[in-house]
Amino acid sequence: MRLEKDKLKMIIAGTSLICALGIYLFLYKPLVIDLKKAYRESRNWEIKVLDARGFIESVKITRAKSTVLAEEDISLAIDELTRFGRLKNVNYISMTPKEGRKKKHLHYQILPIEIETESTYEDLGEFLGSLDELEHSLITVDSFRITPHKAKEISDEGDLSNIKSKLVINMYLIGRVYAE
Repeated sequence: MRLEKDKLKMIIAGTSLICALGIYLFLYKPLVIDLKKAYRESRNWEIKVLDARGFIESVKITRAKSTVLAEEDISLAIDELTRFGRLKNVNYISMTPKEGRKKKHLHYQILPIEIETESTYEDLGEFLGSLDELEHSLITVDSFRITPHKAKEISDEGDLSNIKSKLVINMYLIGRVYAE
């Protein structure tokens, strides 16, 4: 009888050991592997987030240079455009705002301005190339035409260094309703 009890204890102990080993191999170990994998992935994301935070902190936030103007600020923008052109050695012959166009599906109005100027090719190129530096307005060049400037002297030869240009620029304006 004692032999049977010892045999039964051995069978129960062996079965328990096999069950524990089975639980470890089929349940616990895969969970540990998934946990380690999730930890590595979360650590990688944490490193990416820390890098992104560092980048965000290092970037200086600057005010956008060009803005869409409210309709009542047109004179401010035209004045800035005039001063800017003079700084670039562009002489204005005339500046004529035309009637504005409003697109139905957009919240802004387009104000075409016809400008006649006198300058050198180089000065006109610098002026046109730097229109995006204006701080009080958003401007696009719709069209331009360049003609050689004729000398007022007796000779028929034109002054090749100076040109006359006729530009049509679009100034973008936002309505009073949308400006607030």
